[in-house]
Amino acid sequence: MEVSDRIDDELLRAGNDELTAGNWSAARECFERALARSEAPEALEGLGWTAWWLADADLVFDARERAYRAYRERGDDVAAGRIATWLAADFREFRGEIALARGWLERAHRLLDDKPEGAEHGWLALTDADFALNLDEDREACLEAAARAATLGRRLGSPDLEAVGLALEGVAMVGSGQLEEGMRRLDEASAIAVGERIEAPLASAWTLCCVVSASESIGDFARAAEWCTVMRRFAERWGGRQIMGMCRTSYGRVLATRGEWSEAEDELTAAVEDFNASRPGMAAGGLVRLAELRARQGRAEEARKLFERAGPAGLIGLGNLALASGDAVEAVELAERVLRRLPDSSLLDRLPALELLARARAARGEAEAARQAVAAVERAAAHYSTPYLRARALVAAADVARGADDHELARQRYEDAIDCFEEGAAPYDAALARLGLAEALLELGRAEHAAAAADAARATFERLGATRDSERAAELIARTAPTDGAAGGLGELTARELEVLRLVAKGMSDSEIAEELIVSPHTVHRHIANVRTKLNLPSRAAAVAYAARHGLL
Repeated sequence: MEVSDRIDDELLRAGNDELTAGNWSAARECFERALARSEAPEALEGLGWTAWWLADADLVFDARERAYRAYRERGDDVAAGRIATWLAADFREFRGEIALARGWLERAHRLLDDKPEGAEHGWLALTDADFALNLDEDREACLEAAARAATLGRRLGSPDLEAVGLALEGVAMVGSGQLEEGMRRLDEASAIAVGERIEAPLASAWTLCCVVSASESIGDFARAAEWCTVMRRFAERWGGRQIMGMCRTSYGRVLATRGEWSEAEDELTAAVEDFNASRPGMAAGGLVRLAELRARQGRAEEARKLFERAGPAGLIGLGNLALASGDAVEAVELAERVLRRLPDSSLLDRLPALELLARARAARGEAEAARQAVAAVERAAAHYSTPYLRARALVAAADVARGADDHELARQRYEDAIDCFEEGAAPYDAALARLGLAEALLELGRAEHAAAAADAARATFERLGATRDSERAAELIARTAPTDGAAGGLGELTARELEVLRLVAKGMSDSEIAEELIVSPHTVHRHIANVRTKLNLPSRAAAVAYAARHGLL
């Protein structure tokens, strides 16, 4: 062997040793020195990995595309197929260019499918599974590809492939309602990731991300927080801003749900910055979580802009903002738009859209359609055992019952939801349920109990800094005040409010009044709330009595 060849080999070995140790900058220096001597595809491949961990997107694409061409010129289709697989992931993660990503994935299949199975086939199968799950919403295809990778990993003695394959299987199973089996897969995957000798740090990171995201999605926030801690330690050891961004996104939601909003804001803001700096194509989740926090804080316009930046991932958030502003029509359209995209098997992904659809249908006075939507929510939530998801289904049922003027059923559902939210350590959600309970109690003529529920909700909102919701609670408390001669006068009402009061006094429901006046039930509900606030009346029954006393019947 010539001296120059020996030096090149030594630089490659040194670079690969530094890669294995996670010393990315040192590895980069070794590979760049090797490349200064000759354009070896192995050095280009190693340089691409250092750039990947250092979030240098331009260098990732330059090094990997050159490596791909060099391997092809050498006639090494297996190595070229391996690089094509990673380029498919790069175009999706770094740039969000899905057509190019799919093109590289097809190229990888063309190069590898007729070759004897090796580790390259396992990573290709994992990329297939990832695309099926996150781009195509095809959980069956994800399961098939992930199982193929896990099986190949066991046959090759590769814990990397087995761990990620099991993790992706678990995520797909959990999302389709196979909770117990899916969590078993995830538990096994996490045991491999932290307990066995993993060759590529990427495999551990990918596995832990699956465990955290699945735990967060089903509302198992205690488990998610534990694995976030493990993942944070991993990120601190190996680096990678995209890994820290994923961890912060999940942990930020955990903190927001628990009511630790200041800490949640720090984590979510940092997550968005991490993704913007390293993987813009993966930023949608962080943007949505930050937008949800902004909406809770009452900063609706900021939330709207963040949801819009998130693209399709932000549609449900935009629908909830529309409903909160009284536009139930847009809320229904956005919910249905999301549901059209998701197959029936994607139970967990469909759940937020079904919740929005149920509430929006109820706001429009479409009682039967609202009941059908809430039945779908309950069927989906029945597959999951966490208190948080049970509570969300109960709130949807309560909102629909209240929209149909079944205030006794609404009372029961809100009370059960509060218990579940408290069990799941979700104070803001519990306070919102208390506000709904107060509305139901007020309609039942139980003003004192309504005031107590609204006051408890207000205390939580004030502690959290949810100013908009705190004001709503205060307005509701004012409506529960005794009317002994202190009611306002009819002169305070607008012509439309007076008209609505007359129809209420006739015994008409919100939906019947909406049909009569050709407006939405949500608008009718707002008019009635205004009437009761202006006249200082504690309930709908009190409004009827007031109308009778003043000759409006």
